[in-house]
Amino acid sequence: MRVRTNIIIEESILAKIDAIAGEKPKRAAIIETALREYIAREESKAPAKIDGEMTDEKTRAKGKQIKA
Repeated sequence: MRVRTNIIIEESILAKIDAIAGEKPKRAAIIETALREYIAREESKAPAKIDGEMTDEKTRAKGKQIKA
């Protein structure tokens, strides 16, 4: 479900969004896409945990080095 919200954004950024969108109704779609991509990048940075166990390969490798 989509909800209406208000944000405060720099005028120069909004101008760039509008230039990309072409039409004002597409502005929300551009912002939503950008936020989805940002969230996906941030979530992929965090190591996954299942039942408190680290499952990220790099994190497990670091843990093995510390124990050795």
